[in-house]
Amino acid sequence: MNKVTKAWMGWIGRVGFTILAVSFLASKLNWNEFGHTVRDADPKWLVVALLAYGGVVAVSIVRWHLLLEVAGAAVGWGRTAQLAVAGLFFNSVLPGVMGGDVMRAFWAARDAPQARPAAVVSILLERVLGLTATVSVGAALILPHWSNLTSHPVTRAGAYAFLAVAGILVVLLVVLANPNSGKLLRGDMSSGWRKAAGEGAEACHVCLTHPIGAGVGLGLSVLAQGLLVALFFSVAQAMGLQADFWQLASVLPMVAMVTVLPITWNGLGLREAAFVTFLGASGVPAPQAVAISLGGFAVILAWNFFGGVVYLVTGVGRWKEEQGG
Repeated sequence: MNKVTKAWMGWIGRVGFTILAVSFLASKLNWNEFGHTVRDADPKWLVVALLAYGGVVAVSIVRWHLLLEVAGAAVGWGRTAQLAVAGLFFNSVLPGVMGGDVMRAFWAARDAPQARPAAVVSILLERVLGLTATVSVGAALILPHWSNLTSHPVTRAGAYAFLAVAGILVVLLVVLANPNSGKLLRGDMSSGWRKAAGEGAEACHVCLTHPIGAGVGLGLSVLAQGLLVALFFSVAQAMGLQADFWQLASVLPMVAMVTVLPITWNGLGLREAAFVTFLGASGVPAPQAVAISLGGFAVILAWNFFGGVVYLVTGVGRWKEEQGG
């Protein structure tokens, strides 16, 4: 089976799983209650939600630019913002939740040919720092209520999955920050994939041991996590729903662990199922949990479509040629 066939099969599988997940949720919803909840949404709180996710985007731009600078692959503030916002669009049109990351890595590598591995791993480090912030905030909120979480079968599974991801993350951070990782990957090779992998690992070590790359990057990631909670809280307030800020802050890390799995289109279906499961354990009815999830997703989608406008209008892919590259 060739690579093209495998790619198409994976794409079809994700679309099929998304349809199944959405259909299953649709069969469980009280659509009258759901429609009533959405129709009565307060537009002022929806504006707050849009601004909250705009803050997430802004933080992501700053964090990525700092990582690119530390790694020696900086492409300028304007170009960083252009690539980051355009990448949002591809999060919507490509399978999984990281399609935009692939495009950003491709563009950044083209713009910084002298440091292609560093440009590519900057995307990985962004994800790692974001996950570290999610795990850190989640641990601070989940661990004090560990006995309550593990008393319910559903939240117990989420809590243990959270611990498993946290353990994997710790191992990943140790490996990426180790100065010997680059040497081991590179070996005696002066060219080829091993050389590129070694350079990427060295860039990871530099970023994760640099006060700006690690300290400021992690601080910005924690801020982004707080803004993401504010997004879903604002959506809940707009619809007059009962989920409070700290309840959502405790639930979102577990939702993130589920949504990151690349088995549905943009996490659609998985995200809603996770919200229904984890908020349901706290007494939030399924229609309300789905409304919060879909409302937050709609806000994110609005920003993603804005990224599409930036991509089409500014000619992101043509920038290098226009610079004479």
